[in-house]
Amino acid sequence: MIRRLVVLMIAVLALSCESSSYEEGAPKSTASTRYTGLEIGPTPVGVIPDVLLRDNDRNKDIDLVIDYPTRGGPHPLIVFSPGFGGSHRGYVGLSSYWAANNYVVIRVNHRDRIANITKAEEVWVNATAADWKNRARDITLVLDSLESLVQRYPELEGKIDATKIGVAGHAYGSHTAMLAGGVRTFPGGVSYADPRVKAVIAMSPQGPAESRGLTSESFAELRVPAMFMTGTLDQGATESETPEWRSEGFKLAPAGDKWLVTIEGVRTATFTGRNDGLLEAIAREEDRDIGRTYVPSRRPETSPRTRTEQASVRHQQMVADIRGIALTFFDTYVRGDAAGREALEKAGTRTGVVVEKK
Repeated sequence: MIRRLVVLMIAVLALSCESSSYEEGAPKSTASTRYTGLEIGPTPVGVIPDVLLRDNDRNKDIDLVIDYPTRGGPHPLIVFSPGFGGSHRGYVGLSSYWAANNYVVIRVNHRDRIANITKAEEVWVNATAADWKNRARDITLVLDSLESLVQRYPELEGKIDATKIGVAGHAYGSHTAMLAGGVRTFPGGVSYADPRVKAVIAMSPQGPAESRGLTSESFAELRVPAMFMTGTLDQGATESETPEWRSEGFKLAPAGDKWLVTIEGVRTATFTGRNDGLLEAIAREEDRDIGRTYVPSRRPETSPRTRTEQASVRHQQMVADIRGIALTFFDTYVRGDAAGREALEKAGTRTGVVVEKK
């Protein structure tokens, strides 16, 4: 395997991997702006791509991408699980932002990655208990392999604090994150909880679904702090997967350090950070249908004049809210930071953001 090390200055990354918010000269985050999600982090980020982990028990290899702060350490760890059919090479807008704010982020490429994404829904509907188990075991394998990863990649020496670990996931990846945090699958009430995981974030989360082994009882053992992040347009692949369904896991989980964040206009795809023409066109048509003129909560120097430009600004702000609020949660429960707790408590004051906690 050819090993490559690419040191990225976060200033060249966009909010959605394309936005101008990360152009050279953009302001770096400070103590007062750390959680806006718009400013770049204070630390340059190194990236180790094409990392292979061997699991002899399952006779398989797992692909990883590792984002890490090039300065200081040790830093808390976030393991990220992508959505069904999604790639570990996606979600750069999330991983680079967290790494620039002093987290090591390991993105996992599960073996349900599908080259032809149009077939993803068909394969997803037919997912089995073995598929759920394999995803959960991928997370455990990563955590079991931290020491060996440091040995293989000396640039990680002194970078990872193995006592401070969070897991996040998107869509089916949220299912994976919740399993790592204690959610059980049925029949049999099987637990894949990993005691090393201190907190989890479920983006576009799964609600009760018998086909995925999730019942109303599944969430009763989610004892670690958990954040469920969804949006008013977070519709899933089936008719039952409504924005309301996305919040069911929060409602069924036991009280204590549980958070539900609902962001106006956010869709399932918004969590990927993509700002492509399709999302803009959808938003443009919605505005036209209901006669709405969008006014962004934080205007750029030149206010957008067209609805497409308005949609782009709105998308950037939604992505900023997603990753900024997620950072407050991880700072609170993984890092143990008082400033993170204060910012988390104020998350509901953001325009278009509704926060519930219990």
